[in-house]
This record gives sequence, C-alpha cells and structure tokens, in this order.
Amino acid sequence: MTTIHGFLFDLHGVIADSWQYHLKSWQTVAQELAVPWTAALATRLPGMSRADSLTTILASVGRENDLTPAQFQAMTDHENDLYRQYVAAMTSANRLPGVTAFLTELQQANYPVALASASTNAAAEIERLGLTAVFDKIVPAASLAASKPAPDVYLAAADLLHLAPSACVAFEDTVTGVQAATAAGCITIGINANPLEPVAAMLPGTHALSLATVRRVLAPQVVLAERP
Repeated sequence: MTTIHGFLFDLHGVIADSWQYHLKSWQTVAQELAVPWTAALATRLPGMSRADSLTTILASVGRENDLTPAQFQAMTDHENDLYRQYVAAMTSANRLPGVTAFLTELQQANYPVALASASTNAAAEIERLGLTAVFDKIVPAASLAASKPAPDVYLAAADLLHLAPSACVAFEDTVTGVQAATAAGCITIGINANPLEPVAAMLPGTHALSLATVRRVLAPQVVLAERP
C-alpha cells in the first residue's frame, strides 16, 4: 500500500485555462511564418515545450529546417512575449472550475503542495491568479535540464517538498505530462475528458477535484496520510 503525503500540480489545463493564450500566441506566430493554422495542429501543442511547439508548427508544412538557430530562438522568444501580454491580464477568473475549493481543502488538511510546471512564466501566472500563498513550492524552470515528458520537473517538485515522488499525487492533463509524472514515480491522476496513459486514475475535469474523490479513485492501493 502506498501512502500519499503531498500533491503536485501542472499549471496549464489543471490550475488555469491558460492554454488558450498559448494557442493564440502560436497562431500569431504561425501566421507570421505563413504556416496554415488548423484545429489538428492546435490539438498537438498542449504539453509541449516552446521549442517543440515551434518545431511541430514548422514540420506541419515540411519546413522544420527553414530557420537558422538564431531565427528559431527569436520566434520562440516572440511567442513568449505575446503570451506574457495575456498573462498580464489574467485574474482569479482564469482559475479552472473546482480548483479554488480543492486547493483550499488541501490547505486546511495541511497537505504540502507544489507547482510542477516547466513554464518560465509559472510564478507570474500564479501571482496573477492570486494563488501564490497556496503553493508551498514552485519549481524554477531554469533549474530543469529537460522538459516534459522527461521526469525532471516532478522529481524537482517532490524534492522541494522533501518527499519521495511515490509519496505524491500528481495532476496532469496532457500525454507528455502524465508520462513525466509517472516516469518520476508519482501517483498520477489524469484530468481530461479523454483517456490518458499511463495514469493511476482519470477525472473528467477539474470540477471533480476533492479529497474524497481522490481517496475514492485511488483506493485501495493508495491512501492519503492523516496530516497533523
């Protein structure tokens, strides 16, 4: 039996609906590069790093080798600048349904909570969302050697809480995210209307988040520690 002592959260698609802003930013970049923006392309980007996203956009029209390294970096920086404009306008209204109540429940139960996001804008987003005081730790993106699906961010998040990854529940909404969390050794709960693998359990959306639900979907193999 595994006992859980802490909780780790992805940001985009789990805490906030901020993926829409990344997609709007990438759509602008694609248009500037004369790459057709399609629904199929948009569905491939969530969970990808900025570099992988740009490569995917270019590869969709067979142009993945078109840009020099300097041009490539300039375009990823451009997307980040566009995205930061959206971040600056974010408020608590951008929190996903159920997130506020669940984070409050975790606080009241004295469970340590960390943000496991590889985004360089994570701390700024959490501040705009009004959640800085809720998270005990936020992984500094600059400290990560590799992005998801590598396990680095979840290993770092668990370490910041002084816990083994296997003593943490991780919440993720993308394929690359659940791969990262599971590879780190976390007990992973996928949050998506569609199945994700590999996970210990699935929830259809953040509206379903609660300690009672987490206990139910992970039982009997996994239990939550009683906190002082």
